[in-house]
Amino acid sequence: MRVITGVLLSLLISATIATAETKYVNDRLEITVRSGPSIEHRILRNLPTGTKVETIEEKENWSRVRLSGGLEGWALNRYLSDEIPASQKYAALKEKCAPLEKKMSRLESENQALKAENQSLSNEIAAMSEALSETKNKYEQLESSSKDFLALQSKNKQLAAQLEEKNQKINSLETKISDSFLSEALKWFLGGAGVLLIGIIIGATNKRKRSSLL
Repeated sequence: MRVITGVLLSLLISATIATAETKYVNDRLEITVRSGPSIEHRILRNLPTGTKVETIEEKENWSRVRLSGGLEGWALNRYLSDEIPASQKYAALKEKCAPLEKKMSRLESENQALKAENQSLSNEIAAMSEALSETKNKYEQLESSSKDFLALQSKNKQLAAQLEEKNQKINSLETKISDSFLSEALKWFLGGAGVLLIGIIIGATNKRKRSSLL
C-alpha cells in the first residue's frame, strides 16, 4: 500500500512538474498568495507587480504557484499573466534605452557645439568676405588712380617735349635775331665811319688848297 501511494505521489509530482508554467503578476500593484484556493485561506505572501511565479496546478479561478524561494500558495488567475507586465517591460526598455539616451544627449551636446562652431565660422567668412570686398574696392580705386597718374605722366612728357621744342625754336629765333642785329649794326657802323672818313679827307684836301693859294 505504501509502495502504491509512493508511486502515485511520484506520478503526481512528475505530472505537476511537467505541466508547470511561468507566469507573472500583472499590472496590479500587489496581489496575495494564500494557503488555499479561496479568500478564506490565510495570506502567505504579498507579491508586487512583475513577480515571476511558477504555476503548478489550476483549480477553478485559482492557481497553485511556486515562488522563487520554494514557497507554494494559491493566487487568483485574473492577477496572473503569461506575458511580462507592461510596466516591467517599460522599466526593462527604459534601462535598455538609458545608454542610448546618454549617447543621444552626448550627440546633442556635440551637435550644439558644432552649430556654435559653424556659426563662428560663418561669422568669420562673412567678415573675410566684407574685408575682401573692401580690399577689392580699394584696389579698383588705386588702379583707377594709377591709370590717371600714368595718363598725367604721359601728358606731362608730351608737354615737356613740346616745351623743349618751343624753347629750341625760341633759341633759334633769338640767335637769328641777334645775328641780324649785329649785321645791321656793323653795316651802320661801317657806313657812318666811311662818311666820316670821306669828310675828313675832303676837309684836308680843301685845307691844302687854301694854303697853296696863300
